[in-house]
Amino acid sequence: MNFLHLKYFLMVAEELNITRAAERLYISQQSLSAHISNIERELEVKLFTRSPKLSLTYAGDLLVATATQILELHSQYLSKVGDISRQYLGVLRLGVSHTCGLALLPEVLPRFRAEFPLVEFSLFEGNSNQLEDELSHGRADLIICFQPIVMEEVTTVPLTQQRLMMVVPRTFTNRLFGGQADEMRAQFAQGADIGAFQQLPFVLIKRGNRTRSIVDQYFSRYYFKPHLILETENTVTTLAMAQAGVGITICPELFLRALPAPAPSSAGVDLFPLTDPSTFSRLVAGYRQDRFLSHFAQRFIEIAQEVLDV
Repeated sequence: MNFLHLKYFLMVAEELNITRAAERLYISQQSLSAHISNIERELEVKLFTRSPKLSLTYAGDLLVATATQILELHSQYLSKVGDISRQYLGVLRLGVSHTCGLALLPEVLPRFRAEFPLVEFSLFEGNSNQLEDELSHGRADLIICFQPIVMEEVTTVPLTQQRLMMVVPRTFTNRLFGGQADEMRAQFAQGADIGAFQQLPFVLIKRGNRTRSIVDQYFSRYYFKPHLILETENTVTTLAMAQAGVGITICPELFLRALPAPAPSSAGVDLFPLTDPSTFSRLVAGYRQDRFLSHFAQRFIEIAQEVLDV
């Protein structure tokens, strides 16, 4: 049994479905089943029950914990040895939100890969709570998210401070202010008056997201109750809805890099900043204090800072 066998086993244990696990591993279902059977034969135990559906046995549960620790130690060992030998071998396991990844990684990754071509890159995308869970369970070496990070014993490195932007369909501004629309655009470009948009539809990210928490607190502070017509897990969707004229959304300025190109029929959007200091948020890189952080992970943070002009 080797590290690859353990990786295959953990994927099946996570999915509890041979077909899905094989798809994620980019191998055939038959090959993956054979690997699992070989491990069971070598250990002389059954790791899974096959009916009525795939599930872990007690021996399988034990191996999940053990295999996770083994692969984590192996990854840390490769990072340390790679740093010592200056070969920079290993894996950088990064957790990032969907939209942050879309806005940031296309600029950071090419530079990182140019400096560390031998380092493998593993990406997990999720909301803030999911990212912290990946970090706390040792499945991520580094996460990028907005403060605050709730879990303890995490070192944070600032990447940039972001203000929130209202993304308003231009048709809404025109309809709301008529002949004064251009004048109000100039005024709101210095800071939006949220009260002016009381009766208009909003499209927001779902609760559980750091940005949504800040937005909800802002609404509460100004006694503003939005006409909410859609909530989604993905900020790109909210931006697309604003671009299509469906509703107003609010997101960190960085995420505007992910704003979809307007359709020919779209009138575009107006961008109005929220100037209340409570809506400013700090984007950080976070890693566990009790884990070794490789040189290439530290360099990834530095490249992100350079891209964001920290």
